[in-house]
Amino acid sequence: MMLRKTRLFISMSFRRKYLFFFTSFISFYTFLLYRFYQRKASFGSVGHTLQPGETDKALISDIRFAIKLVNKYVPWENVCRHQALQAKILCNFYHIPYQIFVGFKKNESGKTEGHAWSVAGGIMITGFCRPSDYMVHSVFS
Repeated sequence: MMLRKTRLFISMSFRRKYLFFFTSFISFYTFLLYRFYQRKASFGSVGHTLQPGETDKALISDIRFAIKLVNKYVPWENVCRHQALQAKILCNFYHIPYQIFVGFKKNESGKTEGHAWSVAGGIMITGFCRPSDYMVHSVFS
């Protein structure tokens, strides 16, 4: 199993390896931010719409891959809001327009649950949900 994971890591492109390590660092940063400095954790401005433009779909796909891979292996909490903030940081770093959605829905037991997901270039980067299931509360960009 470990040999297979090592081979897969070696076969990844340089950009994906770089994004994996960069996202690992950002993941720990967002964990600390939400744990100790919640007021400084900001998704961006509320209510702005995306300006249409050219986006690098391969880069967005690599960012999505890195966030999913890091989420699989980090030992600290890395829930949807952490991942959305990671996507924001990476999208800002690469100058990619993004949107972060925060929504709510009632689960089977009748309790309200919240969720955050991010989208860039028409691709869902984090959250991996059916947005139609949620009542969108806020959109950040």
